[in-house]
Parts: sequence; C-alpha cells; structure tokens
Amino acid sequence: MGDVNINRHNVGRISERIVSNELESRGFRVSDLNKEGTSANADLLAAKNGKTWQIQVKGATEGGSSWWVNYGFGYQEVIDREQNMYNSVESFYKAQVVILVSVKSASDYRCVVMPVAEAEKAAQLNLDHSFRTPKKDGSKKKPGKMWTYLEYNAKVRDEARLPILKAERDIITKYLDNWNIEKI
Repeated sequence: MGDVNINRHNVGRISERIVSNELESRGFRVSDLNKEGTSANADLLAAKNGKTWQIQVKGATEGGSSWWVNYGFGYQEVIDREQNMYNSVESFYKAQVVILVSVKSASDYRCVVMPVAEAEKAAQLNLDHSFRTPKKDGSKKKPGKMWTYLEYNAKVRDEARLPILKAERDIITKYLDNWNIEKI
C-alpha cells in the first residue's frame, strides 16, 4: 500500500478516520455525523454500553520536526469573547469531546482527547497569547487558524507569554493520547 499524501485539503477526513479507528478498536461503534452536512458542532458519534458521545475532530498535518495540533479557526467573534470556540452553533448536536489530531502519516499520529470544557480552556489560553495581544506595531491581529506545539518550543521570545503557554501546555499534555472517553 502506497503512502497517502496528507495535506490541508484531506487532513480533516483522515483525522476523523484515525479517530474512528482508535475508538472502534476500543469497542465503540462510531458514526459519521458529517454525511449530510447537518452537524456544525460534532463530527462523529461514538456509542458504547448504552452511552453516546458527540465528538469534534480537528486535524493538522505534522509541523516539520515538531508535533503540533490545530484548535480550528479563530474567528473575530471568538477572539472578542462573543462566541465560544466549540459548540458555537445553536444545534441539537453538541460535542462533549474534542480530539485534536496531528498527522505525519496514516500510521504515525498523535491525538489530544479531551472534554469540550478543557478544549475550550486551552483554546482560550491560545487566543490570549496568540491573538488577543497586539502586534509589535500595536495593531490588532487578524483572525486565523489556531495551533500549538505538543512539546515545549524554545523559540518563544516573549517572556510574558510563557505562563500562558505553560498553562495551555499543562492542559494539552494531560489529555495527550488519553482515549478513555468513557470517563468524560
């Protein structure tokens, strides 16, 4: 079997398949909620032992020599704290679990599996250090994709950002490759 070229156009679907495979290997039955395009807040529905979990998956291609994950797109309403990062659309579907997937290949990946409240906290910390601080010229930063490294990044030059980065990293590492969603 040849290698799959993973890029920004297909990493979302590949990440959802990775998550489905991981959950199915643990005895969950998994359904795709995106088939009809009706679910803005959740991508997958996992069921096991009479319980269900709605799951939002965010995929990212591997970032060079470091693993990194993507929280999603930081819209201005999210940056301005007018809207949550997750479950922001009024809908029957509400994710209880967010899984951030960093993909090098279909067999080489890392996942952060966390309750939606913890994902929201981590995303808000990311917004604090990456989008809510002004640029060097004092202007506002534009909305964009939100990402973070899974390991410590020594490139950080702004010492004021370090406590926020550490708090975000503490959340992320707590849930790194933690597939026990039954406890969520």
